[in-house]
Amino acid sequence: MSPTLFPTALARLAQDATLPVEQVERLRAGTATVEEWCNAGEKLLGIDPRLARALLERAAQLQPNIPNVHYLLGNALRMLGQAQVAEASLRKAIALRPAHADASLSLAFLLREQGRMQALADVMLDLWRNEPRSLDSDRRTLAFLCECGRFGEARQILPAMLEAHPHEAELLRRAGEIALVLGHFDAARDHLNASLDRDPHQASAWLRLAHTHRFASEQEPDLIRLRQAATRVDLGADAQSAVGFALGKALDDLDQIEEASRVLGEANARWRASHPWNAAPFLAQVDQPPQPSRAESAEPAHSASALFIVGLPRAGTTLLETLLCRDPALRSRGELNWIDALARKLGPQPSTAMLQSAGEFYLAQLRQDDAPASIYIDKNPLNFRYLGLVAAMLPRARVIHCRRDIRATALSLWSQHFAHESMAWSYSFEDIARFAHGYQQLMAHWLATAPLPIHELDYESLAREPESVIAGVRNFLDLGADESPSTSKSAAAIATASVWQARQQVHTRSIERWRRYEPFLPQLADMQAVVSPSPAGVPKRA
Repeated sequence: MSPTLFPTALARLAQDATLPVEQVERLRAGTATVEEWCNAGEKLLGIDPRLARALLERAAQLQPNIPNVHYLLGNALRMLGQAQVAEASLRKAIALRPAHADASLSLAFLLREQGRMQALADVMLDLWRNEPRSLDSDRRTLAFLCECGRFGEARQILPAMLEAHPHEAELLRRAGEIALVLGHFDAARDHLNASLDRDPHQASAWLRLAHTHRFASEQEPDLIRLRQAATRVDLGADAQSAVGFALGKALDDLDQIEEASRVLGEANARWRASHPWNAAPFLAQVDQPPQPSRAESAEPAHSASALFIVGLPRAGTTLLETLLCRDPALRSRGELNWIDALARKLGPQPSTAMLQSAGEFYLAQLRQDDAPASIYIDKNPLNFRYLGLVAAMLPRARVIHCRRDIRATALSLWSQHFAHESMAWSYSFEDIARFAHGYQQLMAHWLATAPLPIHELDYESLAREPESVIAGVRNFLDLGADESPSTSKSAAAIATASVWQARQQVHTRSIERWRRYEPFLPQLADMQAVVSPSPAGVPKRA
């Protein structure tokens, strides 16, 4: 840092009417208190991080054992993009005060930006062990670990949290959701029921409860509970919608299709009324697909490759991911939201430098800091919207396009509750048809123009002949025959609506499921007319 910046920082502080002249002079002379150094550093962080860095480096020289000085300096360095030295400063603050929550959280965010998820989890666990325990700190730690996909670490600390707060509904719900994601269905069921005993207004707990098992009897306690909840008027709109979707799933399990159709119809209508879909941005994207110029050097030739599994949600993406990841050469990162976020940040005409930087950032999120793999999977199905950007950022990426009978896909979408904005189109057959038509237009465009290898895969074939279809996919990925034992099925976290189905044996029950609903949902028969079938094709290489 230039030595001239420290006087410049003092001059800028002198302009601040809230800062006494005497304090600025004490900073200049090096006689300021720790509190004065830190207050001045915080002010400059909001003005110019370069000036903050200059002042805080001087403070660190004079006060080398003050945690807050190193914490604020680490933040200034983060803002300046100096990740390595920022990490060193933040770790220094934590070494001086292991319970420094702000420094630990800042470091955790820095590590997440670099895709270093194991290191992030270690920082959060160390903080949890060292800081004074409270309900708020437990909630924060658990929420952050789950948000970052570190469900295994979250599960490690849950027993101590539940012992300390045995009646907290939110913690019990979190425990149920974590157990469900990890495939511990009985534990998930127990936690979710305990959570609802204490607070029945938790919408996601109702929804998750229905996905802990397949309902086999009208006398099951969970079904009785759902039926009772459906008659209540005090749960609030979101929880009432979740109860409807959960009850609809249970009724489908029991083959009570007419009642399931009515219950799901009411749940969809209720949710759509308060969460309407704004179709304009997506339709504009369909009319003018963004396709930035390709950044030839964005992805190093020696790097492990990225595999994108795309299509309409509920078209078999999770099943394909689960089957592929029996081979340890492939590593899935679940449904990442980074491509959408990068598309929004980059805009329609990013420069080559921006594309290279975005590609490097995204690859860091794929690779992370666990054992290396040959191929990393991002199975966010909605990435089909951005295959032009993917080709520009990651020239070596490959794509698998999952297709499924639109009637089966539409019914599966309509039967699920996706409580996030990107799925607001899935609560009416009319909106599903509009979205699906746009999806097919975009995929036809990418198949014709995207300089990426795209392999097309039908869900029906995957369900009927999984071994031969997976063999074809492995050939597309330039992998040899799968020699992994069949017992090596991945136990990775599954945090999607397919959390139950993807852990069961491959079956064909869902292929013609829509026909059971057709007498009660005539819109299904109309879907084929509204949405043209996907064109048959063969694997395409750039």
